[in-house]
Amino acid sequence: MSAPAPRFTPEHLARLEALLHVPPLADHALTADALQGLFVAMAMGPDAEPSDDWLAVALGEVEEEHRPTASPELLELMERFRDVTARSLADGSLEVLLYTLRRGAPDYETWCRGFLLGVEISPTDWFEEADPEDMDELLFPVHVLADALADDERAAYTPAAWRKLVLDAQARFDDTILRLRDYWAIVRAPPATIRHAAPKVGRNDPCPCGSGRKHKQCCGR
Repeated sequence: MSAPAPRFTPEHLARLEALLHVPPLADHALTADALQGLFVAMAMGPDAEPSDDWLAVALGEVEEEHRPTASPELLELMERFRDVTARSLADGSLEVLLYTLRRGAPDYETWCRGFLLGVEISPTDWFEEADPEDMDELLFPVHVLADALADDERAAYTPAAWRKLVLDAQARFDDTILRLRDYWAIVRAPPATIRHAAPKVGRNDPCPCGSGRKHKQCCGR
């Protein structure tokens, strides 16, 4: 009998958040919402195994000699969080962790920046493994919510148009994540090509139904 899958309870999350707020981790490490974004990208992308760089990114992109270390407890909690995130993404039970900003709005930006870090550290380039135009389209709302568009692209929008773009991206956020998940599921495991055992009937051949007429004038019409 296999061991039960690890759980990640609100108590686990609270402990993870507390450990991430202890100096010097608080100065560099990702917050729990950004961590979830990172883990979602890692779980859905083209790689079967997680990037070797994920822990360094989670602890903060600083020089190695100044990078804080993760205690065994923190490492266990992060790995548990990563595994549970991957499993819930796959089975459709993922609850996106969005913190609330001071003005009361959900903080999409931090989560999406964590997600884009997961795209960046992927051993397999997302744009090389998939259709680049598809990736541009699918990731565009994430870049908008992360405020990560190139300066010239961002400048093309008026303030009103940008605000509408952000609101639209927020409204479609859950759907964007599901579309990306499903896209990569198909890329990793394309559906088998259906092959028909019977030979193809030419348009001018007798119709196989036995009517005596040409196929194009009968069932092939």
